[in-house]
Amino acid sequence: MRRIFLKPIRNAAAGALLWAASSPGALATGTEPATDPEVDPAPCVAAAAADDADRIIAICGELVDNEKTVKADRVKALIARAGAYDRKDMIDRAIGDYDTALRLDPSLADIFNARGELWRRKGDRLHALQDFGAAIKLNPQHEAARANYKSLALELEWLGAQMAIKNRPAAGSKSSPALK
Repeated sequence: MRRIFLKPIRNAAAGALLWAASSPGALATGTEPATDPEVDPAPCVAAAAADDADRIIAICGELVDNEKTVKADRVKALIARAGAYDRKDMIDRAIGDYDTALRLDPSLADIFNARGELWRRKGDRLHALQDFGAAIKLNPQHEAARANYKSLALELEWLGAQMAIKNRPAAGSKSSPALK
């Protein structure tokens, strides 16, 4: 009885193995090319040159989402699309694209600075300060990052002083013996 159940299971397993091992192009018909064509970044570059935010988001988005895109082209498309999102005040999406670009190439000081500016506009001073610091660490001569870091540090210092003044007890509120 047990042998009756084992044979169909073996046949099913062998069939699944053969199906999984077959190449996807083996069943293709027609005159399709054997290799996949490379992704063309030219439309994204043209949209970026025209500075049309809607076209950049649409065209460069296709380039970003295509798994066959070369890493360098994907980074450029992410940066272009992030800039377009920034111009359309879609800060979270711009930060997301800059995050992805920096994961692909963490040596981009300008992108750390740009993302820091977005964090600052969003009100997240800690992330902004970290990004400005990362840009300076990558390029100590990065003038914009140095200026952003300095102005944000001064702003944080001023806010800290204001909090200290606000939380200080009033001069006359100490309990001291009354003078006669």
